This record gives sequence, C-alpha cells and structure tokens, in this order.
Amino acid sequence: MLAEAWPNGAAFVWETADQRLCHVSYGPVSERACASNPLDPPVRTPTGVSPVATLFTDGWVRLFAADHAEVISATCGSEPVQVRRVGTAAGGARTLYTVRFPDYTKGSVGLRLSHDGTTAEDRLRLGDVGERSCEPVA
Repeated sequence: MLAEAWPNGAAFVWETADQRLCHVSYGPVSERACASNPLDPPVRTPTGVSPVATLFTDGWVRLFAADHAEVISATCGSEPVQVRRVGTAAGGARTLYTVRFPDYTKGSVGLRLSHDGTTAEDRLRLGDVGERSCEPVA
C-alpha cells in the first residue's frame, strides 16, 4: 500500500502473511522495517488509535492505525491536519493512516473517529522533539 509519495521517492506499508506490519521508504535515505510480532501494536477493542511507524520523506510522516473506526477529522492544536487513508490490515479490523508535517513535530494530534454511527475522540502521540507543537489550544 502506498503510504506517502513525494517528488524523489515513496513510502510503502504492507502486512505479512502472519500479520506483521512492515514499511519501507525510498529516497535520499532509504529504510525498511517490520514489526517483530504479529499484530504489533495489538488491535484495540472496541476502538482506538496506535502509532505504527515514523517515515522520513520530504517531511516527517507518522503512520498510525485506527482500530474498528474511521478517522473523520484531525487537528494540530486548533488547525485542521490532512489525514491520508492508506489501507486496511488485520483482517479489516485496522485502518492505516498517515499525517505529514514539514519537520519534526511534538505533542499529539487530536482525532475524531466514527464507529457504528457514533463518534469519539482520541489523540495520536507524536513525540517530544520539534519546533512545531500540536498541543491543544485552551
């Protein structure tokens, strides 16, 4: 599945036969990695989000999973953030998404999720490094 494309490269993610998530980035710097264990991170029940990988493209991309739910919107602080749907894994229980920033970004992205006609909110933790911050604005 194509996770992200940019002028000089691309990043892909796939699921192995034993349900391990793998990703690869091709560009000026290339990297490849796979989860050590099947369904790592574990599928959350009933719903929730989990970080999967950081991809270095022409920016800084976080690959994450929404389990048993669809992401309908995202915010960084009070600003909307574009979320890209990558595909499904774990027998359809998990949907993979990416969010992209120009550079390292700390804090967390606020997510609005939809599941069986209801909505809920969750947060995707980004990390502690970067000049840009996605902390909620009070």
